[in-house]
Amino acid sequence: MVSWEKIFNLLKRDKDVFILFQILCAILVIALFYFGAQFWNNYKEEKDNMLKLVLEEKLALEEQNKLRDQQLQDLKNELTELKNKPPEVKTVTVEAKDTVASLVKEWSPRVAEVECTWAYTNGAVYAKASGSATIIYQSGGIMAVTSRHVLLSQGKYAPRDCLLTLPGLAASYSISNNFKDNFYVGVEEDWGFIKLVSDKTLNTITQKDAKLCSNVEAGDRLIILGYPGIGSKTGLTVTEGIVSGFDGNYYITSAKIDRGNSGGAAILVKDNCYLGIPSASVVGTIESLGRILKASFVIQ
Repeated sequence: MVSWEKIFNLLKRDKDVFILFQILCAILVIALFYFGAQFWNNYKEEKDNMLKLVLEEKLALEEQNKLRDQQLQDLKNELTELKNKPPEVKTVTVEAKDTVASLVKEWSPRVAEVECTWAYTNGAVYAKASGSATIIYQSGGIMAVTSRHVLLSQGKYAPRDCLLTLPGLAASYSISNNFKDNFYVGVEEDWGFIKLVSDKTLNTITQKDAKLCSNVEAGDRLIILGYPGIGSKTGLTVTEGIVSGFDGNYYITSAKIDRGNSGGAAILVKDNCYLGIPSASVVGTIESLGRILKASFVIQ
C-alpha cells in the first residue's frame, strides 16, 4: 500500500509535478472555502427567514390575543353596564272605566237644548229650528255657544225668539228677537252666540272656565254631548268617536252628529277640554259631514 509520505517524496523529485500538486491543493482549498461560504450564507439566510417567519407569526398571535382580550373586556363592560343599568320604566296610560261617565257628569250641566221660532209680522209661526248649546263665560258675560244654522233661517233670517233649556237643572231662558243685542253669528263659519242674563244657576255653571284644547292629534278620542231628540224626552245624548283629520278651522270626526246635537259640546277625552262646536252641516247645506268647529277659533 502506497503511503502519503511516498507520494510526497515522489512529488518532490519531480518539481513540476509538485508545483502542479500544490496548485491543485490550492484550488481545492479555495473551492472548499468558496462552497463552504456559499453553504454558510444559504444556511444563515434560510435561518434568518425562518426566524423572521416565526417572529411574524408570534406578532400576529399577540395581536390576535390583544384583540380577543379587548373584545372580552368590552363584553365585560357591557355586562357590567347592563347589571348596573336601572330597570326601564314604561309609562302606560290606562283610561279608567268611568272616564267618559265622569266627563259627561262634569260637562252636561253646561249643555242646553235650544229651540228657535220664526214668525211673520202677524204672529203666525212659519219655521222652527232646534239644536244644542254650551254655556260658557265669554267677554265679560255668559254666552250659549251654538251653531250659526240654529240661529238663522235659510242662512239669513233671525228668529223671533229662542228658548234655551237646561233639563238637568230644571232651568229655562227665553231670549227675545232683539238680534243685535242678544245674538251673534259667524260671517262664514258655523258658530253663533246667545247672550244670557246671569243668575245663580248660570253663575254656578260658569264658575269654572271651560278649558280650551290646545294639543289635538289625529286619533284622539272625543265625546259629543247634545240633544238630538229634542221634544222626544230622551234627554242628553252622548256619542263617541275620534279626531279623524283636520280641515282648516274644523276637526273631522267619526262621531255621529245630527241636527239635534249640532251646537252642543265636543270634549277631548285625554285632556278633559272643550274641543269645539259639533256641526252637522257645512254653511249653506244640510249635509252631515261630522265636523267640529274649533273652540279656540271661536272663543277669544
